[in-house]
Amino acid sequence: MRTHIEVPDSDTVVSAKDVSLSFQGNQILHEVSLDVHKGEVVVLLGPSGAGKTSFLRTINLLNSYDSGEIFVDGHLMGYKKTKSGAYTPDSGKHLAEQRRNIGFVFQHFNLFPHMTALENVWHTPVRILKVPKEQAVREAGELLALVGLSDRKDAHPNGLSGGQQQRVAIARALAMHPALMLFDEPTSALDPEMTKEVLTVMQKLAGKGDTTMMIVTHEIEFARKVADRIVVMADGRIIEQGPTEDVLDRPQETRTKEFLTKVL
Repeated sequence: MRTHIEVPDSDTVVSAKDVSLSFQGNQILHEVSLDVHKGEVVVLLGPSGAGKTSFLRTINLLNSYDSGEIFVDGHLMGYKKTKSGAYTPDSGKHLAEQRRNIGFVFQHFNLFPHMTALENVWHTPVRILKVPKEQAVREAGELLALVGLSDRKDAHPNGLSGGQQQRVAIARALAMHPALMLFDEPTSALDPEMTKEVLTVMQKLAGKGDTTMMIVTHEIEFARKVADRIVVMADGRIIEQGPTEDVLDRPQETRTKEFLTKVL
């Protein structure tokens, strides 16, 4: 049981403090600390194996961290608060409730193949959040319009392109009204034309200014357009972070310069 935990202020959607993670004897994350504020778009850059995806998955507790703290929207992930004010580990129903507040868009789309695009979007809010079906269907239609797929709402995943499936996946995540959206290289499985489709939707989301987003990507020009802040990782550590133009145009760390030289 943990006591004397300092809860971040209401403007801080993600607060990671000294988060470490190991797997089969290998240290994946080394005391990573990062705050992300409401409405902020943060892009994680770095070479393969830097720990970017591991960090993203740890925020959602798809990876269980060894030490440190992760708060999302004021909730200590993996713990529940007792009446005495202390925190005790929890991996059951309460953890599932915490995860509902986080939208996660993966490299692969993970849509329900037997459902239409519209059904894929409204199904979970009805089943999990108990949203009335009529309301959920209406909101699903609005979200498909947001991602440019109103005309494909009755199509099944096997009748959609990869880019269209990924856009449905984004709409499905947004349907849960999450406090935080996590994107793990959402265009890595797509060809250039489909990549542009998905990045355009994400840029539209970022431009609205009301969606807190953390994005792992190698699309540097996209990062330049959407990110409020760039965070560079290497060897499981944050090695540099700052405003987008500062990091991309005037990097301070040698590892950052080496990485950008290879991808620009």
